[in-house]
Amino acid sequence: MTQSSPSPELVAASPALKAALTDLKGAITTILTGDPLQVGLRIGPAVGIFLNQVVLLFPELATAEQGVILTDATTQIDNVIAKLP
Repeated sequence: MTQSSPSPELVAASPALKAALTDLKGAITTILTGDPLQVGLRIGPAVGIFLNQVVLLFPELATAEQGVILTDATTQIDNVIAKLP
């Protein structure tokens, strides 16, 4: 069985996705480390920090995806031009 190659969109988004998952792991660690009676007190700040970290990844993700979309669009236009008489 052969493994298909990942889509260009996923490859472009991979660094931002890895960073978001790392940030999520940090939030979970913050929430669940320490006194179990204080978990409720740590949830709000940890989730707030995580969400802000994810928002900061949006420009990186948008820039990466823009390059993929540009390449795909110009390739498709070139294919149409090539088919014209």
